[in-house]
Amino acid sequence: MNNAIKMSVVAELVIATSGVFWAISAGPALAANDSGISDKEILICAYQPETGNESSYFRMGKGADAWFKHVNDAGGIGGRKINFEMVDDGYQPARTRVIVEQFIKRDKCFAIVAALGSAPTVAVIDYVTEGDMPLIGPGTGAQKVVSFPSKWVFPLYPSYEDEGRQLTHFASEVFKAKKIAVLYQNDPSGKSHIAGIESVKDKYGIEVVAEKGYDPKDIDVSSQVIAMKDANPDAVICSCAPEPAAKFYTERKRLGWNVPVVNVFFGKSPKVPELAGNDAVEGVYFSTIFRDFDSAAPQIKDAKEILAKYYPEEQPDPIHLWGFTGAQVFTEAMKRMSDAGGDITRDRLVETLEGVKNWTGSVVPNITIDKGEAAQHFLVKELSFVQFKGGKFEEFTPPWAGK
Repeated sequence: MNNAIKMSVVAELVIATSGVFWAISAGPALAANDSGISDKEILICAYQPETGNESSYFRMGKGADAWFKHVNDAGGIGGRKINFEMVDDGYQPARTRVIVEQFIKRDKCFAIVAALGSAPTVAVIDYVTEGDMPLIGPGTGAQKVVSFPSKWVFPLYPSYEDEGRQLTHFASEVFKAKKIAVLYQNDPSGKSHIAGIESVKDKYGIEVVAEKGYDPKDIDVSSQVIAMKDANPDAVICSCAPEPAAKFYTERKRLGWNVPVVNVFFGKSPKVPELAGNDAVEGVYFSTIFRDFDSAAPQIKDAKEILAKYYPEEQPDPIHLWGFTGAQVFTEAMKRMSDAGGDITRDRLVETLEGVKNWTGSVVPNITIDKGEAAQHFLVKELSFVQFKGGKFEEFTPPWAGK
């Protein structure tokens, strides 16, 4: 082979080889976005109790879905539309496990956003985080979730243990109670409330004279209420979802038992007086973490209009705002990533969320997310209180507020 032919062959090989290496290096660059991200779509997922005894909590999913529909109708995020895939788990942890495995292995969702439930989330959080899947704004304050040692977890609201401590303080100072009874859901949410109460009862000089649990599937709590009344407490802490709370207040009224009550925040819903009647709920206190829908804040007015547009059959409820919160924070982080350019990855999502400081663009007055793990990642950090009076929830300021 003469020199000219050799040089030609070598040149062709160099060009061909360069092309191969270019193709190999270019391939990952073209596919550097994480799974769930295409040129036109962002796929995110959530498990929700669309059916079953806890289905009133599906308002959370509807709130998130309404927000994402609004974002899509406004053009999406950086040209991508949000595909929000909600699947019904019926608040059954065994079903949640199957669903989440499908989210990760089959559907290849980018993140899990605005999912609902303590028992369901506790059942899957290890699997979710082992798969490096962001879990943003889950509707639970279960201790395992809010203290989980992982950068992938962004709890929606404070721990139920902390709420239990605050409600014990409330019973002591507002009700001047020395003896309390507790009605609680027999799952991680209720057990976390119990743990919080137990941790501070001695500090406040309180004796727990009755702890009565109920199963989310129970259709009646009358036996628990009768046993609590027989224990003669000065006050009751109700760690109850809306439907069981309504059953408690109905039975309390039937028994003519006027014991003062403070209810945990996830039971604060117009559904309670709707089911039990205004007179049965009159005077009951509730903790809360969100502004009410009658707030004059523009973010709340916008949320009300968005909910009415996409779910006109829904009566605005604080639980809708749970979904709005997680959805809005996720949207804000995705917009910041899109505006900055570069690959859309889960690691960048976490970094971007941790850069949210004093943000006032959501239904929550102010959101600051710190760097770290679940305990540093709360979207909402503060509890406040309301009282049901004259057919509506009114703000209530406890004696220690502002001190």
